[in-house]
Amino acid sequence: APSGGRRRISRARVKGKGQLKLSIEVRGRTLVLHVMEAKGLMGSECRACDSYVKMSIVPDADWKCRQKTKTVPDSKNPVFHEHFVFPVQEEDEQKRLLVTVWNRERNSRQSELIGCMSFGVKSLLSLDKEISGWYYLLGEDLGRTKHLKVAMRR
Repeated sequence: APSGGRRRISRARVKGKGQLKLSIEVRGRTLVLHVMEAKGLMGSECRACDSYVKMSIVPDADWKCRQKTKTVPDSKNPVFHEHFVFPVQEEDEQKRLLVTVWNRERNSRQSELIGCMSFGVKSLLSLDKEISGWYYLLGEDLGRTKHLKVAMRR
């Protein structure tokens, strides 16, 4: 095993940011991302948030391939149910599909990053079935390099 490649993520580092439910389907050279819903955003901080999800294939030199959902106001458990299509160029195969969740601050134009996750484009293209389920929102540094599926309790 490559050293450091599959380092374990402690539960403490993922608790509290929330989770995002999504599916990724591959149609030829195209990724179809279905952003379903999120839950527990911002953890136990009491205020609700106005959240949206932004996606891009990174690193991206230009902003044209960034897509985002509508903002769902006043909910820690927002439902999005939006589909996004990402055509994959050959040079994208070494990149990652980055999914970020943001809280839009009410009284300012600023948004703060709640958490994120990413998927290797090459590994997505080689899937024989769609990816689907709940994923933890990770901190920025961790989320840019990996994703962590929420284990279903049997």
